[in-house]
Amino acid sequence: MHIWERRKRLCGYLLALTFAPLPSAADEGFFVGKQPAAVRAAWNSVYAFVCEGRGGRYVASAFLVGKRENGKRADFYFITAGHAVDDCRQPNRYLTADINQPRFESDGITRAPRPARLGDVRPVQVDDAYDIAVVKVTAPTRTPIGAPLQIGHNCNDALRKEIYAIGFPGVTQRKSLKGMSETKRWSRGKFVGLGRAEFRGAPYTYIASTVDSLPGSSGGPVIDEKGNLIGVIAKGAAAPENGFRYDVDPKNPGDWQTFLVPCQAALRILQQSGLSSAG
Repeated sequence: MHIWERRKRLCGYLLALTFAPLPSAADEGFFVGKQPAAVRAAWNSVYAFVCEGRGGRYVASAFLVGKRENGKRADFYFITAGHAVDDCRQPNRYLTADINQPRFESDGITRAPRPARLGDVRPVQVDDAYDIAVVKVTAPTRTPIGAPLQIGHNCNDALRKEIYAIGFPGVTQRKSLKGMSETKRWSRGKFVGLGRAEFRGAPYTYIASTVDSLPGSSGGPVIDEKGNLIGVIAKGAAAPENGFRYDVDPKNPGDWQTFLVPCQAALRILQQSGLSSAG
């Protein structure tokens, strides 16, 4: 994940945090099945942003925030990671409903349906401070995509409550997950407080959470039990001088911080893009 490492400079230092009790280790990790109702409802709205070329493949996460129909064609708008858009210089970039799916169903005979793939991804707006972007793809109006996620103004409604992240974590990046295929997964955690990071001399507020994340999760949505967007997985910037910790290790109680772009920032980039909230 050289692109990830190259852009660690995004965030500055940690200024303040408000803490709450951590979830148990049994609640941490990545899952596919046994989805809570909110995760199940949002599942088909979350796609992978894939940047693919001769040099390999880079994956981030994205989620649907708007749709504008024009007869048999429609423009679909997604929020994703800003660095995924800025750093992709490969000839092929697309959104897909899943990656690395098996060729056959569980019976070993029936061919599994190919995940939907949306090409010609066009940037609409990039927020460098929070490292999120709005991108647009045009596809048939009847393309089977979930509904746009609900985005409100008040992320704090979920403070100290259970929240859920959905995305495409790079499971091969963690030793304990070796052998697992990279596919769409969800994780649970809590919104434990607010963190402030300095970027280019200005402070920005982030949500500190215990949801699990890895490179590839960035750009993915984090929702509450009602399905409302709480934040967007932000690219971590782990460094001794700023105190950021990116991924969650269930065996290390101190390793819990995954930072989220607050829902207000996601709403603002939609407004800057000429889109209103999906909610």
